[in-house]
Amino acid sequence: MNGAPQLPPELRRLVRDELRPVRPLAPPARRALVLLVWAPVAVALVLAIAPARPDAAELGWLLSWGVVLAELVAGAGLVTLALGEAVPGRGAGRQTGLIALAGAVVLFVILAVLVRGASAGVPVPSPLVTHGPACLMLSGLLGLTALAVVAVLIFRSAPLRASFSGLLAGAGTGLMATGVFHLDCPVTHLAHVLVWHGGTIALLALLGLGFGLNLESLERRRMEARLAARRG
Repeated sequence: MNGAPQLPPELRRLVRDELRPVRPLAPPARRALVLLVWAPVAVALVLAIAPARPDAAELGWLLSWGVVLAELVAGAGLVTLALGEAVPGRGAGRQTGLIALAGAVVLFVILAVLVRGASAGVPVPSPLVTHGPACLMLSGLLGLTALAVVAVLIFRSAPLRASFSGLLAGAGTGLMATGVFHLDCPVTHLAHVLVWHGGTIALLALLGLGFGLNLESLERRRMEARLAARRG
């Protein structure tokens, strides 16, 4: 006689009727590679719409293209963490994500200070007003395209911690968009960069957080409906 415990008939029925084979997800870093397609397209779009910033020669390669690459890599790192957090039972953890998020903010501020030190940029009468809304709108729209792609990847992961995953994804895509937009905006005043360009990162982080909260709410309602149907 086999002493192994037998599954209850109801559990057997649920397994038979509801479980379906699924295709395993690729590692988060591999799924984040989709942004390697987005990045050059975004760069080409920005350079096609507007000429390169007039102080590019003054900044040199390191503080022009180097800043772009640094913020693209840092943003992609946050997206990779976000995709890891989206998979139940995986991810580096909330503490690691918060440390990475803080590090990305510090990197953004340091690069802004270095660029300001190397170039006075185009003088504007009011750094907090002039060109600011336009920079926020254009870089925000640019980042929103990347966030939409990442949101689809998060949704397919059936996340349990979608809010934190969305927050990291929004901040990461916002940083990437800000990096690409660095090729266009000639204003280096810290008030302008930190408020309006930094505002792009904050705005997309909030959009990602909102997406994650809605996804969690949707999943909660779906589970409650299934439980109610079983009890009925």
